[in-house]
Amino acid sequence: MADRLSKSILATVAAYFLTQTAIYAAFAAAGGFFALASRTLPFLVTAAVFHVFLLAMLLLFKADFVKESNGERLERVNLANRITLFRVSTLPTLLFLVIAARDYRIRVPLLILVVLVFATDFVDGYVSRRGGEVTRVGRMMDSASDYSLLIVLTVVFYYFNLIPRWFFFVVLVRLGLQVILMGVLILVKRKIDPKTTIMGKAAVAGIMVLYATEILKLLFAIRARFVFVGIEYAVGAIVVASMADKALIFLKDMRAPKR
Repeated sequence: MADRLSKSILATVAAYFLTQTAIYAAFAAAGGFFALASRTLPFLVTAAVFHVFLLAMLLLFKADFVKESNGERLERVNLANRITLFRVSTLPTLLFLVIAARDYRIRVPLLILVVLVFATDFVDGYVSRRGGEVTRVGRMMDSASDYSLLIVLTVVFYYFNLIPRWFFFVVLVRLGLQVILMGVLILVKRKIDPKTTIMGKAAVAGIMVLYATEILKLLFAIRARFVFVGIEYAVGAIVVASMADKALIFLKDMRAPKR
């Protein structure tokens, strides 16, 4: 069973590396920079290293491919985890396309790609709950992918002047706090146990909704500025509140017995 799972992990990661290469190639061909070795070669090297690292991490946590509902060990990567892995796999692609968008006209299709990647966050949650496919490794990947994507997309949106500077820094502080507290917890307690809270989900969902509305404003030239400013401040308040919530959870985990 373990060998089947390892082969499934390897095949999934390899397929996603090829998929991301194809996505980058499509954007590069449309933008006219596919033949530029100074752009394409660094992407291929970075994407390859990233996917090798992703493969190593999945194999390291292979024992966590277990359904939480009944303790059943998976023989292969299930659908929900495949969707989550796809979202993680897009990180190098988004980064390099954002850099290329400075000089080439791929801004609108890039933002559409961002929306599609965002949508997978809702799809994998629905699939995992409906099919009883919630796994421990899936929760870890989902949490890591959410925050990694939010960092990348926050930089993207700030780069394109779609969000104000204060909101950019609020989100970065929130995500930085998440990374620091998780790192301390791993070092001190030797455990990785991502917990989903109402405030955490509200912060992530709020940021996603805000970014979606900003894209709609851009694509359809909507001019109700006061509405978007109101949404920005509302989401900003939720993100700030989630910092206090995260700090309280961290203190509770630190007081818990070491495993």
